[in-house]
Amino acid sequence: MIKYGPAGWLFPKPVMIIGTYDKEGRPNAMNADCGGSWDHTEISLFLGKHRQTTLNLQETREFTLALPNKDTMIAADFVGITSGLRMQNKMEKSGLTAHEAPDVKAPVFTEFPITLECRVKEVLDDATSRDCYHLIAEIVGVLVDDKFVASDGYPDIQKMKLICHETIHQTYIELGETAGKAFRVGTKLK
Repeated sequence: MIKYGPAGWLFPKPVMIIGTYDKEGRPNAMNADCGGSWDHTEISLFLGKHRQTTLNLQETREFTLALPNKDTMIAADFVGITSGLRMQNKMEKSGLTAHEAPDVKAPVFTEFPITLECRVKEVLDDATSRDCYHLIAEIVGVLVDDKFVASDGYPDIQKMKLICHETIHQTYIELGETAGKAFRVGTKLK
């Protein structure tokens, strides 16, 4: 066994596309991988303070969080490596199509298989000491592209073929096949 120092190697890390509107109502998107579930209907995100998305969130406090797949990987990566503060036509170049979300004032990018509608619940005080904007948000709705809904009426995550961020080698990995039934396969050892 090889021992490494402290590292954020908790996997899989979701690739999250954060959608917001600026003061003029223009859509913006960024790629984030620092965050995850906070509670059953809440998420936690760490964003850089000096980002267009962070400025937008300070104004609107509402956003969408989309999960990309291999088909949307290039656009998802582009919005992560390109700043909305420096490139005025970032969204046009991304090729993403934005529509208003039904329950929050934020864009839904129709190319992504699943999108969470979110509202900022709390900005954590300790984030002001770092170059970080740490927030807790409630999920107020979930939108799923019809082609990714299973026959039981629920999202088919396996069919979505979502990607995750592998930070050690800086790659995207496509999530694959079902390995077993959660909280069921262990019953074989009872």
